[in-house]
Amino acid sequence: MGLTAQSRSLTGANRPLDQAAGGLSNTQTETENRPRSTTIEHHVKNWQLKELGSFSDTIAVDTLSTGFQVHSPAFRKSPVNVQLGNLGAPSQPAMVSEMSIRNDFLFAKNLSYFFDTPENWRYYNTRTPYTNLYYQYGGPKRRSEEAIGVLFTQNINKRWNAGFDYKVISSIGKYEAQRVENRNFRFFSSYSGLKYEVHGSYVYNKTDQLENGGIEDDDYIFNPGRYNFDQKESIPVNFYSASNRIDNHQLYVNQALRIGNLTVSRRDTESVKLPLGTAIHTFHLNRNRRNHRIDNLSRAIDTGADEFFYKGIYIDSTATRDLIYHTSVKNSFQLKFNEEANELLKFGLRVFVTNEIENLQYPKLPEQPGTHSTPPVYMSADSTFANTHLGGQIFKNLGERFRWNAGMRFYFQGYRTGDSELTGAISSSFKVANDTAGLFANGGLFLTTPSFFESRYTSNHFIWDERFNQTKTLKVRGGLKIPTRRAEISVEGRFINDYIYWNQEAMPTQTNAYLKLIELKLFKHFSLGNFHNRNTVLYQISSHQDIVPLPQWAIYSSIYYENTLFDVLFVQLGFDVRYTSLWYAPAYMPATGQFHAQNERKVGNYPFVDAFLNMQLKRARIFIKMDHVNEGFPDNNYFHTINYPANPRGLRFGVSWNFYD
Repeated sequence: MGLTAQSRSLTGANRPLDQAAGGLSNTQTETENRPRSTTIEHHVKNWQLKELGSFSDTIAVDTLSTGFQVHSPAFRKSPVNVQLGNLGAPSQPAMVSEMSIRNDFLFAKNLSYFFDTPENWRYYNTRTPYTNLYYQYGGPKRRSEEAIGVLFTQNINKRWNAGFDYKVISSIGKYEAQRVENRNFRFFSSYSGLKYEVHGSYVYNKTDQLENGGIEDDDYIFNPGRYNFDQKESIPVNFYSASNRIDNHQLYVNQALRIGNLTVSRRDTESVKLPLGTAIHTFHLNRNRRNHRIDNLSRAIDTGADEFFYKGIYIDSTATRDLIYHTSVKNSFQLKFNEEANELLKFGLRVFVTNEIENLQYPKLPEQPGTHSTPPVYMSADSTFANTHLGGQIFKNLGERFRWNAGMRFYFQGYRTGDSELTGAISSSFKVANDTAGLFANGGLFLTTPSFFESRYTSNHFIWDERFNQTKTLKVRGGLKIPTRRAEISVEGRFINDYIYWNQEAMPTQTNAYLKLIELKLFKHFSLGNFHNRNTVLYQISSHQDIVPLPQWAIYSSIYYENTLFDVLFVQLGFDVRYTSLWYAPAYMPATGQFHAQNERKVGNYPFVDAFLNMQLKRARIFIKMDHVNEGFPDNNYFHTINYPANPRGLRFGVSWNFYD
């Protein structure tokens, strides 16, 4: 059985290096000796579309046990986060390199680990049907957390593939009113002909989450002996009936038509025919619906805490129904010329134009607000915008030692008129003694108009109407990789003017301060015999911690012993440690789903330790772990942010099983 991830390109040529990211490709193979005359070799190709679908980037089919115990999607994406604790709840990376430059749909920003973009969707080509089943469970039963995943894909013929990917996170939560039910379904298909290629996906995402607003008093965790709470779920919280639900539908179609013919010599006696260029059209429909609800709002006001959680009630004092819609339709047209066609300058070229039409529907204030006895007549407003931008890129992807790209885009029509981007990336590899090292650098200059809802929003508890300026961002990143030494070091800087952030009142604000954000990241994998230690260390500087709070130090370390038992059972036994220095982690506002600045109390300086056992038997991977095994040691400051303590100690297991028939 062979399992292979291969690099592909819409031009038909191999692209082992992702030109946009400047990173090395990742190829993984498993083999199993079987009689060739009676068995079809299992072969799975796996790729993603990048740069408006103009490049195809290989990714490895996930069959490794190392890191399998990291069960949280947020922590698989980023080693340090500010979050609410519950599996599937909102989470925001707390590192410079993961900061977003632009928000398409503001209210899904902190669910980005679940709302994948088209550049993260996977497409397949298989010789035999491929299925992956995933299940994860965390107890106890009365407060269970579960995750289920089903992936199936099969080729209809050697050029045409179809399949679906279905994921569910269902979690009651360890504290009261934390229930989460997230669902993701994607149907996908791709066809790769000699002249024509098409990739298509239909996606439905749903997140339905109770929002408890955090526990009423952090002292319930700091000094539990003062209170008579037998279980964590007995601790009082701010809300018991507040919720946020997002429904997202997406339709994506990327078509590529190869034009012209070009004969290229590969070796002295061998030549291949390649297209001169490729014409590409991309269609993307993205519709979001969000509803923030609070039932029995009048009861919460009358019987709640001394000061109601929300400081304003503008529409209805009986219940909250903040319903908004956001629909985006994008069409992109581009023409790409392959670098093999450029004998003189030896680089490729692509140009593109993209038009986006946005329609937004949102609440507006009624003529007469509601009272405790008379609900208002809900009124809504809608706005439609169109934006168009031009762009281009030159690139060099051929050659094993040196690759680069440079690009730009400019908005010339719509409310984003004047927005622009200048980007570039470079990577090279060279020999150092017996090792091969890789240098990489990338960055860009971005002028970005805030999204509609960052500037204007009306709801039952928050209203703002601002005229923000463009945000100016300079991003610079560089680093060194030595794969044979399992080491990487990188530095990223962000230098920002007119930054928009969420202030201590959970309102969007634009600062005229000049922000300087620096991240130094070091990864190193040590091994001694069967003992291993994988480390990620972050050192970060924020020139204005009151605006962009960041932990100065963040560490993720995985220490384990691995071996193969009875020649068939691969095992890893060890523990993970996560640690951040003290910092003012952003607080969370349920009504908007945003993390915002706070100076009430620092969190951190507390190690979170998980003990785990990973096992792999042929095609099945299994983990068993004890989360937060050190609960209460060395103290009780186990908070992700104020009012949101981490989950208590708990047992969890998960299994992933691959099938190739």
